Amino acid sequence: MNAFPAGTRVFFWGPNAAVIYGVVKGTAMMTDGTQVLDIVDESGRGHKLPAASVTKVT
Repeated sequence: MNAFPAGTRVFFWGPNAAVIYGVVKGTAMMTDGTQVLDIVDESGRGHKLPAASVTKVT
């Protein structure tokens, strides 16, 4: 099951403890089973992070 389908709003902690908000654009699965999210933040920058490091915006 994909807990973070495309379009899900998420946030994560960036440098200097800054909260970064973004939207999931896609997901991938590594060979070890780690789900990796392709996220675009509010400034348009792309990030690839493991799903365990992000939180859904409620």
